[in-house]
Amino acid sequence: MTKDEFKKVLETAVGGTAYGDEIIEDLVAHFDETGKYAQTAKDRLDERIGSMTGWEKKHRAEGDTAKADAEAEKIAIAKKALAAIE
Repeated sequence: MTKDEFKKVLETAVGGTAYGDEIIEDLVAHFDETGKYAQTAKDRLDERIGSMTGWEKKHRAEGDTAKADAEAEKIAIAKKALAAIE
């Protein structure tokens, strides 16, 4: 897969939202031309999802539903991106 093809797959999956566009920018910037792009992208998304999951739990525990819901929305977008590249 070329860098442009990779970007188009991501744009179809998560483009059009601020966070989705942020993910696309990050993953395309770290696209590995040697063929390891999928593993690199998966690793980066796994790190994002793990971090955001921790923040979501923290916000829920503190009773801050709005912040927790915002993190949950970001997690859903990151999971869509992950599914698109698997």
